[in-house]
Amino acid sequence: MVKDGSLEYQPMQNGSKYANLKNFKNSYQYVIGVSKSFNPENCKDGKGNANAKAIIDLPQFHRTPVSRIRVKRIPDIEFAVWYIRLRKFPEQTKTPFDGVIKVEKIMVTDNETRRGRGYGLDTDDVDMISASLINERCPTCNGSDLRYANHLYPVYLTESYIKSLYLSNDVFLSLF
Repeated sequence: MVKDGSLEYQPMQNGSKYANLKNFKNSYQYVIGVSKSFNPENCKDGKGNANAKAIIDLPQFHRTPVSRIRVKRIPDIEFAVWYIRLRKFPEQTKTPFDGVIKVEKIMVTDNETRRGRGYGLDTDDVDMISASLINERCPTCNGSDLRYANHLYPVYLTESYIKSLYLSNDVFLSLF
């Protein structure tokens, strides 16, 4: 399953049924988060070093190595993070980070986590996920949205449908 956006949630309140991070983590074993826009200043490799140059230099349809990331807000969960270039820079994009998506996966199994002495995600799985995302880049809404270079078509269609259900500004203001 693909979630539009980051998987790095805020910690849950103790009274929440999702407060147990183990339950939360296990619910996301087969989910990835895909961010179409991200802060390049926060792009780090597994050692915490800046990774922006490696992302800028990615050829089309290539990915960065997977980094193991921990977030201070939720220290018990490890994330696998990598970036994929969907469009050529500068031929098909305006900025170096257009056409790049950030992919996140929560490491769940003992084979993946350090606590379980795991080695991270299997390379074949990462390659399959990456190839599937690359295949979802077309058809696209070229030029009709500022983020078109980063679109995954099924996510774009879902966003378009939801936005079509919004009340117009005139109708909304007439309610008051």
